[in-house]
Amino acid sequence: MAGFRILIIEDDPEHADLIKMGFRRHDEFFLDFAASGEEGLKMIAATAYDLISVDLVLPGIGGLDVLVRIRKLDPDIPVVMVSGHGTTEMAVVAFENRATKYVVKSLESFKSLPYVFENLIQEARFKGNERAMRGQIERSERIHRNIVENALAGIYILQEGAFRLANPKLGEIFGCSAESLLGLPFWQLVKPDDMQCVSRLQRDLLSDIPVYESKVQRKDGTCRWIEFRTVPIEYEGKRAILGNLLDITARKELEIGIMQTNRELAAIDGIMQTCLPSSVDMDKKLTDALAHLIAGVGGVQVGGVFLQEESGLVLRALHGSVEELIEFINGMELGLLLVLPRVHKCETGSPHSWMSAPIRCGGEAKGAVVVACADAYCLNFLEKAAGRIGHLLDVCDQNKMRLPSEELLAEIKTSTAPG
Repeated sequence: MAGFRILIIEDDPEHADLIKMGFRRHDEFFLDFAASGEEGLKMIAATAYDLISVDLVLPGIGGLDVLVRIRKLDPDIPVVMVSGHGTTEMAVVAFENRATKYVVKSLESFKSLPYVFENLIQEARFKGNERAMRGQIERSERIHRNIVENALAGIYILQEGAFRLANPKLGEIFGCSAESLLGLPFWQLVKPDDMQCVSRLQRDLLSDIPVYESKVQRKDGTCRWIEFRTVPIEYEGKRAILGNLLDITARKELEIGIMQTNRELAAIDGIMQTCLPSSVDMDKKLTDALAHLIAGVGGVQVGGVFLQEESGLVLRALHGSVEELIEFINGMELGLLLVLPRVHKCETGSPHSWMSAPIRCGGEAKGAVVVACADAYCLNFLEKAAGRIGHLLDVCDQNKMRLPSEELLAEIKTSTAPG
């Protein structure tokens, strides 16, 4: 057992001897004695004690004044007030000045002091440990709160489907305050229909905590790409989900842009490849070129290649519904299709964005490419693809000019026949 360091402030030598006798069989106690309040205060300033016993009546500085000064130095150390007169009034005054215990002097009380002191010291140590642990917990909570509130990721706790904790970054990602999320059901913020492309990232297949990415719609109607992970936890005695979430919109848009660029390059290359086989007829070449164009745009519902002939614009290659394409053409001033690439406003209530780009061959508009898709972001690519189809027409015209006529072939055969 660890030793206990005790200071006894007692001016009566006989009482001091009686106290010593009570501790004879308790080797775990180390007693120091002071005969006055002044001497005791000096010893307290120089030595760390586990408990202090103060006689109520002392020469010079009285016991209550000593108690007050001790409490200024150490508010938690056990202080036992000892008095030869056990009046209720004096006990009340002692406790009002924060005495730990009040003991009336007697032979029996002196014998019991080791047990009283030990209990008080153990209780004080327990309370000290409890305060220290509580202080550590509070410091830990402050640190964690600071980390959570200043994190670059959105951090949240869901319990019974509702937000119990949300940091400011989470509110920023979803376009609202963190406080407004508390108590809000998760699916009221992010509806199931708004969650698109939920997929586990391949790079984290071996991780114990899977990582997902998704496209979500915010309250203001804008969309953001998020990357998130969740783990089950216990929160305030109940099952909950801890999640952290990153806004990866900028990264995802770059990835989508790279994928789109690669798709467009592959499509342009495919269109150029259709120029090579001279034996394939024009309609087959145009059909193949349109197929590559559709692959480069992505999400095209309807598409067609029109070439200008004497009767007007004639459909030479088709993708999707011919009825929708004809309905669009019938309500369109055809001259607009041959001037500039453009996005057309449709009054038919079509859910698609209609776009067109002229096909130029030999510096003249020879036709147009028309497509309908969900987004109108691909107009620049459509113009490039239409330019490659125009190059395809140039190549075909040149091949026709290079083919020898039947009369020329007959002359060649005659001149080369044996005489």
